Amino acid sequence: MSLSGDRLARAERQADLARDRLRATAERLRARLAPRQLLEDALDEGRRLTETGAARAQEHPLAIAGLGALFSAATWFIRRRRKRRRATDAPPESLPTERAEPRRPRRSR
Repeated sequence: MSLSGDRLARAERQADLARDRLRATAERLRARLAPRQLLEDALDEGRRLTETGAARAQEHPLAIAGLGALFSAATWFIRRRRKRRRATDAPPESLPTERAEPRRPRRSR
């Protein structure tokens, strides 16, 4: 099946247009994926998130205070746990001596 002169010219124009669109798309992608552009985009997004976070913190100060308290408590528990773990990993001679009187067992409630 051969194409007539008109149809062939139309098909070539369509191919040229498609090729031009593909080149333009490739150029846009190349520009967007350039390292400098990626860095600028990341910095812009970081600034936007910081501004949004600051605005939300001003709108909800109690929630932020609660998160701060939760973080502080978690940190305290982690440090306490590490301290206990270090005490049990110590050699037996460095551990404190036992009491003269044994402890009474706790009563169940």
